Amino acid sequence: MFSKYWHSLFNTFLNIKRRSSTNLVPVLMIPSKKSATKRKVYSLQAKSKVVEIEFPKPYTRRYCGSCYGWIATVDESFNITLPNPFKNLSIHLPQFDSMAYDSGPYTEKILKVVLSDDPLLHSNNFVVVVIYSVYGRLAFYRPCQENWIYMDVDEDQSLISDILFHKGLVYAIGKYNNLESFDVNGVEDDESSKPPKLNTLVPQIVKLENHSRRIYLVKLSMGNLYSIHKHFDFEEVGERMVHWTKKFTVFKLILDYENGKLLEKKEVESIDGDIVFVGDNKTLAVSALDFPEGQPNSIYFTDDFIDWDAYEVLGPRDIGIVHLKDGSLEKYYQFKSSHKDHSHYIWISPSKEYN
Repeated sequence: MFSKYWHSLFNTFLNIKRRSSTNLVPVLMIPSKKSATKRKVYSLQAKSKVVEIEFPKPYTRRYCGSCYGWIATVDESFNITLPNPFKNLSIHLPQFDSMAYDSGPYTEKILKVVLSDDPLLHSNNFVVVVIYSVYGRLAFYRPCQENWIYMDVDEDQSLISDILFHKGLVYAIGKYNNLESFDVNGVEDDESSKPPKLNTLVPQIVKLENHSRRIYLVKLSMGNLYSIHKHFDFEEVGERMVHWTKKFTVFKLILDYENGKLLEKKEVESIDGDIVFVGDNKTLAVSALDFPEGQPNSIYFTDDFIDWDAYEVLGPRDIGIVHLKDGSLEKYYQFKSSHKDHSHYIWISPSKEYN
């Protein structure tokens, strides 16, 4: 349950005049040593404010996504749950087919969960898309369905890293720069419904120099689409190789919305003055007009590299801000070594319609 203090702080954020962004400035959810059900919330807009929120039950240490205030978790039985600490509610989704998985820890099998809309505002008209398995495959669910629908994906359409809902379609980007799209709007509630066709806008090119460990899709506050590529450095610490974010490269995507084709993809050094938040959350952008405490053309990132051996030793310490103007990096929150065996840090932001 929220404390009165947290309610007051959150309402203060909502009352800030917002001129341009479709998203609120997210807060950072971090572990709490006091309880398995509690997490702390850190505000970038009020850096001295750290408050606790409590979940109705303990969850796994990895969160698989956050959208509109809903946070995705997965348990050992492959059940995906969407708790909403802002409203003290939970949505239980159908059980995911365990046969659709590859070997490995269950927390690594659901890579990312993204919602099309806020279920509180669109209770019967939202879509959940999941990126699952080490091969980055896709499945989706709508309230009219009884079960998940698993996309038929060719080898050159796999390794999906992020997805984005835009103009009635789902866009998906892969680790080798492949860009796909598909339409879930025509899927009916019949279990025999075939999955929609996955259309390739940019084919996968398997070259080492084209590979990025993490790629994100984002719609900026002006409506333009971009892909953001995170590049890592690796270094040996003791007997382990650990990762650090080295830089980001950014590409503007220009689409023909009549036929859904990609017209142009060009590398740029600016994100329209916005501030972008990447990680296990739905990738989102906030206008600098609405976040004067931030810096334009910067990317705030959390550690979303899945390597539990390294996490247990050093924790999710790869967090920071990259300034695209000069490529410099800085910290927005100081990682605590006591968090090394707890859940990831994750950005959470409710929709603007919350009261």
